[in-house]
Amino acid sequence: MKDLSKTETILVPHDFTQMAEFALLHANKISKSIAKPVTIAHIVKSEKEKKDATRKLTEIAEKNTAEFGVETKTIVAVGNYLTKIGEIGEIVKAALVIMGTHGVKGVQKFVGSYALKVITQSDIPYFVVQNAPSQKGNINNIVVPLDFTKESKQKLFSVLAIAELFKSKVHVVADYESDEFSALALLSNIKYAKAFLTDNGLDYEVHELGKQNNGLIKETVAISFRVQADLIVVITSLDSKLSEFVMGASEQALITNDALIPVMCINPIKGSIGPHGMSIAHGG
Repeated sequence: MKDLSKTETILVPHDFTQMAEFALLHANKISKSIAKPVTIAHIVKSEKEKKDATRKLTEIAEKNTAEFGVETKTIVAVGNYLTKIGEIGEIVKAALVIMGTHGVKGVQKFVGSYALKVITQSDIPYFVVQNAPSQKGNINNIVVPLDFTKESKQKLFSVLAIAELFKSKVHVVADYESDEFSALALLSNIKYAKAFLTDNGLDYEVHELGKQNNGLIKETVAISFRVQADLIVVITSLDSKLSEFVMGASEQALITNDALIPVMCINPIKGSIGPHGMSIAHGG
């Protein structure tokens, strides 16, 4: 998650649907915790559509401010919906983007192909929600799937920022590996996660999968449901052939989880992780 001191708002793409309203409700709750206003953005295809869209969006913003006491700004822009959101996020210095989706079908439509590329090319974390926030409102339990890859443990830095903010308990779901090399790499990641969470004073539990399991994704969802998770954190994968980060089938499966738990999508930082933190190598 970005340094909050360098961000100015929470961005919510709004297409005047119920899912967008759900995303706005989530944004309201987080806004009050991080003391940042909410910006709702709508993208139109032509200039002639801006006036009507601006009127509708302004009504939504004013109503949101009146009902929830959250400062709500608006942006109406002309362009491609899927690519413009990322551009707006950078312009307004968004701490995160919260968007709604309609399960698998919605992800294929909204978070598929072009939109996924937007997420994987952005430094801004994306919260994907399928439902309104729970009545409790707080993020009490965060679930983090952990595999043997070196990128997997980078999620812990974003988790730390959220867990400290909401006083959350972190649940690490550690995969099982039969391959000797992968098993050693996984063990190293588990040890790192334990040390990192302990050193930062977080309440946590590690759920290590045994040989007989239903796969990391299904087990992550099952454990999330059991611990009443409020958030699942996933990281994009590196496609060695394309040399870029992509949203694979595993990440998409978690985004569309049947438990309707919100999912935060983040991209790996180019660099390595040492015993005390990130060693970042900037590059294109």
